[in-house]
Amino acid sequence: MRTTEPVPREPGPILLGTVALEPNRWGALSPDRMPTLTTEDWLSGAREAGFDGIELWEHHAMLASEAEVEALRTSSVPIEIWSSYVSFDDPEDAARDAVAGWVERLGCAAVKFNVGNDRENPVAAYAPRLERFANALPDATRLICECHMGTAADDPSVAQKILEEVGGAERLQALIHLGDEPEYLDSMFAALGDRITHVHVNFLRQGAPLLSTIAEDLRERIVRIQSHGFAGSYTIEFVHGLGTETDRPADLLKSAVRDLSVLREAIG
Repeated sequence: MRTTEPVPREPGPILLGTVALEPNRWGALSPDRMPTLTTEDWLSGAREAGFDGIELWEHHAMLASEAEVEALRTSSVPIEIWSSYVSFDDPEDAARDAVAGWVERLGCAAVKFNVGNDRENPVAAYAPRLERFANALPDATRLICECHMGTAADDPSVAQKILEEVGGAERLQALIHLGDEPEYLDSMFAALGDRITHVHVNFLRQGAPLLSTIAEDLRERIVRIQSHGFAGSYTIEFVHGLGTETDRPADLLKSAVRDLSVLREAIG
């Protein structure tokens, strides 16, 4: 493992992932994944806690009232990343074009996406659709591939080929999950390098602990990715309490706020 301390740099911005606060994130309450939260449930809390911005689960806008959407559009806490799960297995562009319209409407700096699980011809399947999606978005919008396990992009070399086919690292980017195995994180940086601009702080495999209880491991992982040159942004994606009797927005927000201070200290 790399143990060299990183060169001092400006800390990356830390975002609140609204999916962290949503009890129906995986359809546990209703299979349509209809959100239970309104912007009033979390927007002021994110502001008061000092988050630098929001990674917005798309259902928190697409299935929200017009008043809530306007609150998002005019928020003093920027909606930095639109977190989309739009299908890239669909050969038609209509759903992806609709997402592009929402991203433009809310002025998001980036959109997070997932490719599908075509492992036979992933570049041929996903690169043309991704290129058309990029063309539908505002020119300045960054596209961040969530190289999620269970998708073709969980193979770092495949992710690299898809993104390279579409464009350069200034626009076509990727994220990592901090709770993944350290050796896997190394392989991601080996393949994707400076395309990796974002981190999901997600320790679901470890049981979604409070970051304060894994502070040493957290710091070692951040040192590791910084040693690869990472100086990007972070989203607190999942927090302690989800899937338990405390899977309620107010309790989850308290966990996120506690994690925020620990994460800031770990980043340095």
